[in-house]
Amino acid sequence: MIILPVDAMENKYEIRNSSDQLIFSCNDFIECYDFLGTRGYYWYAFVGVSQQNVNLIIDEETYSINNSQFAGRLDSEFTVQKIIKSHNILYAGLYLSGGMYKRGALSLLKTANEFEERVWLDMKGSLKLIYISASYLKNGFPRTLDKETIVIEGKYIQDYYAFFCELGYAFRGNFGYMGWNLAGVSDLLLDLARNRTINIIWKDSDLSFKAIENTVPESRYQSVSSDIVMTLKEYCNVILE
Repeated sequence: MIILPVDAMENKYEIRNSSDQLIFSCNDFIECYDFLGTRGYYWYAFVGVSQQNVNLIIDEETYSINNSQFAGRLDSEFTVQKIIKSHNILYAGLYLSGGMYKRGALSLLKTANEFEERVWLDMKGSLKLIYISASYLKNGFPRTLDKETIVIEGKYIQDYYAFFCELGYAFRGNFGYMGWNLAGVSDLLLDLARNRTINIIWKDSDLSFKAIENTVPESRYQSVSSDIVMTLKEYCNVILE
């Protein structure tokens, strides 16, 4: 019998059904390449499953997955569309819904160099949502702030989503989460700015404003740079440089 280290046991993934009954646990949950060219769902591998004969109901049952290291933040639900069994690995085509998880976030957390600053810089456009999702999974909502002055480096804001990446970095460092839309930013600032003053210095602001304005997604047409500044000023002292 193989005895897993304590930390490995604590970091197992648990899969439960809609009645919160534990169906099985596994050592790892891996995002896979879509080798069958399916549409509407994605392939994942459950590695080191806790039992040999796992019976998952196709399409009609809703399951949830959780892992203690994410403290409940990996809160997506899924239905199973297809299953392929291979030794102690269970490959499954899953349709995931709900939660803050974005496909690719788990892979990013496993491969990113924790000492590399601003790892989102090489990610194009909406792909930065993967970094933002990974930031939430890793660190969650900010509860405290140990800085009096926040510096936003506008030269690193290449597009709309880069603003939210840089804002999280300015407040909390690499993989810092400060929301992925203005409503989320407002909610977090409301808590952080309670009974204290937060100063924000936004460097190269004009340069970043142009990058934001030129890349605002159609679904976010109201969230232009002026709205961003207005939201920040509602809770903080903002200096534009």
